[in-house]
Amino acid sequence: MISQHGGDADRILGAARLVPDEVDNPDALLDLHRYCDLFEQAAAQTGVDDFGLRFGRDYRLEDMGPLGHLVLNSPCLGVALASLCKNFAAVQEHSDLMLRSDGSLLHLEYQIRDGRIANRRHDAELSIGIFNNIFRRALGPNWAPEEIHFEHLRAAEPLAHQNLLNAPVYFAQASNAIVFRRDVLCRPMPNANPSLLPALNGEVQILAGRARPDDFIGLVVSQIRRGLAEGDASIGRIAPQLGLSQAKLYRRLAMLGMDFSNLTQMIRQELAITYATQPHIPLTDIAALLGYSELSAFSRAFKRWTGMAPASYRESLTGSGHHQPAV
Repeated sequence: MISQHGGDADRILGAARLVPDEVDNPDALLDLHRYCDLFEQAAAQTGVDDFGLRFGRDYRLEDMGPLGHLVLNSPCLGVALASLCKNFAAVQEHSDLMLRSDGSLLHLEYQIRDGRIANRRHDAELSIGIFNNIFRRALGPNWAPEEIHFEHLRAAEPLAHQNLLNAPVYFAQASNAIVFRRDVLCRPMPNANPSLLPALNGEVQILAGRARPDDFIGLVVSQIRRGLAEGDASIGRIAPQLGLSQAKLYRRLAMLGMDFSNLTQMIRQELAITYATQPHIPLTDIAALLGYSELSAFSRAFKRWTGMAPASYRESLTGSGHHQPAV
């Protein structure tokens, strides 16, 4: 796909600190940070703003290995999605995939658990594209979800996302999600062979067992990121999400040489600088996402971090021709 869009695959792999042998080996377990960076680099260097989404749309479920075959041979869409959620660690670690009920609607929600992976926009879009393909296998190529949610701020051409996904698309949400009607769960998966499921389940469980344990700091950062998006990143909200008291969270962070307040500021700084490189995103939207009620407060914080006001920072990047990949 990189070559189709005029990019240099070797150069992009090198920028993501990957070598062709790693990508060519279907059994290799890639570092998630470098995997996400691969797609950010591909989008930036090819100039295809919706690179991840297009990759996901064209992805063949058969190429997902045993988990893909487990999904395709499930008797119905509901079983396919349940198997995908339960065994997602077989294809990607440090990530959550779950079905959440919302009245007559269901949300298939996806999110990376390691909050230190800041540049994850294209991973989110390719993942939603791939999951959307599962629905279309069962429901036909013209099926449309009720809504699509993305946790990142809006893309430069949001209508392109809406056209590719055939649904209203909402950005700056708490998680990435496909919102759909519950009644589609009973639809059969075409050409399924349920007799293959026991063997496939065994293979998938072996693969899922390879997943490495989550890093505690990554989990804390992930909850802070989600809290910022939902308007409350206080320790009083974050600690219960991690199953800890505030005091215990403070102590665990201190043992690792970290402080909750400093972590929050580091995340704000990283996200602010990343989004400031994207001129199509209003500064007021960035300020709101990071929990600043007024643009002036955000501008003061940004100037402390970079020595420049956010608008001046953007102008300096435009003048130098500098470009960074989007979150």
